[in-house]
Amino acid sequence: MGDTTEFVRLFSPRSIAIVGASSNLESISGRPLKLLKRYGFKGSIYPVNPKYEFIDGVRCYSSLGVLPEVPDVVMVGVRASMVPEVVEDCARLGVGFAIIFSSGFAESSDAEAQERIVRIARAGGVRILGPNCQGLVNLAKGIPLSFSASLDTDRRPFGHVAYVSQSGAFGFASFAMAADAGAGFRYVVTTGNQADLDVVDFARALSEDPEVRLLLLYLEGIRDGDRFLDLLRLTRSKDLPVAVLKVGKSEVAREAAKSHTAALTGDERVWEAVFSQYGVIPLSDADDVTDVARMFGAPKRTRGNRVGILSTSGGAGIIAADACDALGLSVPGLSEKMREEVRHFIPVFGSSLNPVDMTAQVINDPQGFRKLLALMEESPEIDMILPVLSMITGDSGLKMAMDLADAFEIGKKPMACCWLIDDEHGREFREYLSSRGVPVFSSPRRAALGLARLARWEQRPGLPPGKPQAVFSPRLTGKSGDLTEADAKAILASYGVPITRERLCKSLAESTAVAEELGYPVALKVMSPDILHKTEAGIVALRVRDEEELRNTYGRILEKAAKAKPGARIKGVLVQEMVSGGQECIVGVRRDPLFGLVVAVGLGGVFVEVLKDVSLRLAPVDRETVLEMLGELRGLPLLEGARGNPPRDIEALASLVEAVSHMALNEPDLLELDVNPVMVLEEGHGAVAVDALIIRK
Repeated sequence: MGDTTEFVRLFSPRSIAIVGASSNLESISGRPLKLLKRYGFKGSIYPVNPKYEFIDGVRCYSSLGVLPEVPDVVMVGVRASMVPEVVEDCARLGVGFAIIFSSGFAESSDAEAQERIVRIARAGGVRILGPNCQGLVNLAKGIPLSFSASLDTDRRPFGHVAYVSQSGAFGFASFAMAADAGAGFRYVVTTGNQADLDVVDFARALSEDPEVRLLLLYLEGIRDGDRFLDLLRLTRSKDLPVAVLKVGKSEVAREAAKSHTAALTGDERVWEAVFSQYGVIPLSDADDVTDVARMFGAPKRTRGNRVGILSTSGGAGIIAADACDALGLSVPGLSEKMREEVRHFIPVFGSSLNPVDMTAQVINDPQGFRKLLALMEESPEIDMILPVLSMITGDSGLKMAMDLADAFEIGKKPMACCWLIDDEHGREFREYLSSRGVPVFSSPRRAALGLARLARWEQRPGLPPGKPQAVFSPRLTGKSGDLTEADAKAILASYGVPITRERLCKSLAESTAVAEELGYPVALKVMSPDILHKTEAGIVALRVRDEEELRNTYGRILEKAAKAKPGARIKGVLVQEMVSGGQECIVGVRRDPLFGLVVAVGLGGVFVEVLKDVSLRLAPVDRETVLEMLGELRGLPLLEGARGNPPRDIEALASLVEAVSHMALNEPDLLELDVNPVMVLEEGHGAVAVDALIIRK
């Protein structure tokens, strides 16, 4: 961590006080002192507890006020009711940082108690980590500011992963599991209630350390979406991968959605969109924490997604190949020249294809495995190497482990080793590989997933475009009354969004004249700002074929409007051309409370109603981003011309979505926008908005 950061005193303190220190070194209040001594902390340690003169041979003090110096960091382990007094002492003395382990604040619904300590701290310039956290550890310098039992061991390898977790218990537990599996960490921070400092603060600080190769986050929620996005832009500028385990993504109970878009863009989908747009590596559980830390903690990065598999078991090699394929990796067939070289080191009953089946007989050739690894490393046909070993034991197993580690150390290509072996026979080999930095896994799928994450990181999209300058004066701000479909489409048209030919009519005579002008068949729709769901209310008539049918329909839909909502304001009847021969799509925008405007695009009909087949991104989106979104849709073949249907004008749809996203950014009063359907015509004939709904703040 650079010397310019404000967190230097926290991560590299010269003096530390432990308020509430206990003589029971196995208790929460006793472990901080035990850990500091175990790690050989070189600075001053001041236990504070009026009950003791000494704790474990260290002088103990009655209060912070009688210490011989002002400590850089104060760890607080007293009951919640005593914490405000301790924070007041910190503020009065000029302490820089307080790490509050104590619980009983906002997590127990006592928000006022938490707000009180924040007010005291801010007034005195004290920064708070916690409360209800397990502190942090700077493994780079051997400074534990925590009580976590996971640190009370000599088996935690040092490495290049920075881990920031909102959960103290999960954070240190998953760190310990990953470290046991060979992942090396540089920092672990747990933020708890985040009364002051939060995950984003620490993530920004740790990303400044050039030795950090992976920023790993456990998130339950964030306060400010823009700050989180700024963090992602910062890490991208440093080429630093970010992996996030986001929990609590399910859509919270909310008022019934007023548009399709709101129903389709729940919290989980928005987070997925953010991760996709900014190249974040999504995680699901503690195993993912372990696996991503092992792969990205290593220095190897990939230039492509082609995997070379070397297996001592034909079946295991096939399983690995299937796993790679399912995860979007390529397992290419080897060239005849490469296969001829491979055959020199495998028995005649092996296979020189990819996967290469070395068979267990490879243990009989002292140079065979090493040579095959070298061939994969040197081959221009392969980007990553996946050795899949089975029950190779004893001296043969140790020899293979040593060959693997040597090849990994001198090679430039990423490697993920899968060793299918029980602990009794294989623990020694796995621990040896881990000690040499080789990512080793117990299943082909987890090994393949590790490589797939590397490949996806290298193929990450460019950063989203910046927000454009306002092109027009906002149309929604200050507009009186609620909006009808006709109003919404007029606003869309002013931003260059193609809409149907139509006119709002005030009488039957005007309607018949407009229908003649547009040409039959036409659609009739009653326009009322009080009836948003027109189809359900029965106030839409499609494919009206002639004047007689129009006259019969006109009065009927007005009567239905009056019955659907007595007293509804009727603005007129929209007479609209019928657009046929296109593929129905939906385009929408919703203002997310965290991240702002979210753009959605998908196919209409069953794809949106049943399958919820939509793709999301944060606004603005450019044409290239929209094409990426469309590529994610299961219904894309219908746009491309599946089953003999003509290909649709995908480029026109992309331009329409781009225009909608810019319109939304230009309108600060926009809450939701639902353009449904958009008819995408045959290639070269455009796309047109047929219906639209705008909901303002």
